[in-house]
Amino acid sequence: MTSALPYFHRPLAKLLTAMNQNVVKLETASTTTYLERETIAMMHHEFYGSTCTKSFYTHYIHSFDTALGVFTSGGTIANLTAMWVARNRALGPKPERNFTGVDKEGLFKSLNVYGYTGAVILGSKMLHYSLKKAVDLLGLGDDGLCLIDVDDKFKIKPDVLERKIEEFKEARVLVIAIIGIAGTTETGSIDPLNTLAAIAKRHKIHFHVDAAWGGPLIFSREHASKLDGIAQADTITIDGHKQLYTPMGLGLLLFQNPTMASSIRKTANYIIRKESADLGQFTLEGSRPAGSLHLHAVLCLLGRDGIESLVTRSATLVRQMAQRVSSHPSRAFQCLHIPETNILLYRYVPKVLRDKVGAWAPLEEVEDHVISEATRRIQTRQAVEGEKGFVSRTRVQVVREGGVLRWVDAFRVVLANPLTTWDDVEGVISEQLLLGQKIESEMEGEKHEGLDKEKVMMWVGWPFEI
Repeated sequence: MTSALPYFHRPLAKLLTAMNQNVVKLETASTTTYLERETIAMMHHEFYGSTCTKSFYTHYIHSFDTALGVFTSGGTIANLTAMWVARNRALGPKPERNFTGVDKEGLFKSLNVYGYTGAVILGSKMLHYSLKKAVDLLGLGDDGLCLIDVDDKFKIKPDVLERKIEEFKEARVLVIAIIGIAGTTETGSIDPLNTLAAIAKRHKIHFHVDAAWGGPLIFSREHASKLDGIAQADTITIDGHKQLYTPMGLGLLLFQNPTMASSIRKTANYIIRKESADLGQFTLEGSRPAGSLHLHAVLCLLGRDGIESLVTRSATLVRQMAQRVSSHPSRAFQCLHIPETNILLYRYVPKVLRDKVGAWAPLEEVEDHVISEATRRIQTRQAVEGEKGFVSRTRVQVVREGGVLRWVDAFRVVLANPLTTWDDVEGVISEQLLLGQKIESEMEGEKHEGLDKEKVMMWVGWPFEI
């Protein structure tokens, strides 16, 4: 998630510190308030521009009582804000019942007025943990987050989602939002957004897309089609500090309809007054730095071509690494998926299991455990003793024979740094092979079933630079 940044962020950071503007209100950010609105409009146009006219942006870019989006300190606050909007819109005022809305009268009374027995948010089992925080803060509790099964590509199963919606309808449970993921944090997988948008539209449910990770693919002509359907989302989360190469702490939530922001609008007499242009009316956070300057600089200085080059390169490098790992002469690795973005999951396979894994034969639970144990140890050892680079680790469910789900550990590679070379990639792989040899010997000494010693061969890397 961290990466080398364009050099121009350094003087900009000094400038922001010297200015010390607070974009909660116009009085303390007379310049950066308008810059922030323009930056939001630029990003809004990238995702929704195909359905919005020039006059639309002329009208809404600096409209005081609406917002095309809001800046946040990251994807967590952006996702929370999106669910806040979805809840308030789903449980809005009912004049005929003398009900003024959930934001005024609370969740318990709102559900009673609408005749619901409860409320939930739906998304896949790969949802970001920020949504757990969202349901807690919005009064839904952990049970208010219903996680849908994923397929072998780590994408949500739309048929299971549809059945769940029908079940909740019959039980008089409100579905506040359906969440699609454009680049899961663990695997980089992208849900079928078009299909999810159609389901949400058919059932009249708020459709949110968490594109914190994969959103910047919109700038890549090679990969933008993977986001088909995102323009139908009611709200979209973007993280600048992931693949848009801004400093840490820069998130963004976009509204398809700028009037959505009114559902969470809060004002005061001394600040963010109702008739003002203060951006704090629509943000969960109060005082905020003018981080939009960093994203504005990326959009203007790197431009679409520059961002496209960086995003496409990262995705290409990961695809090449997946190919290298899958076809490595040692047969010591197994990829768990075909990467869609710049994230790759793979694992180390001890020698005794390589023939079986290479033939795609069903693995026993104990065999998956041995592979996971070796992978965990290599990752931990490389993080402490390694000299070639760092690879993170995760734990995911994979489908085994008969549809059985099994948890396995895997290396999680994230290639976002534009300074990463193929030699770096090859160095990490070679180092993992050496560590694997040592760890297999250790596990054999501990009498892990079926392991034996073998000398690990070093293999020459691919002779080209991406």
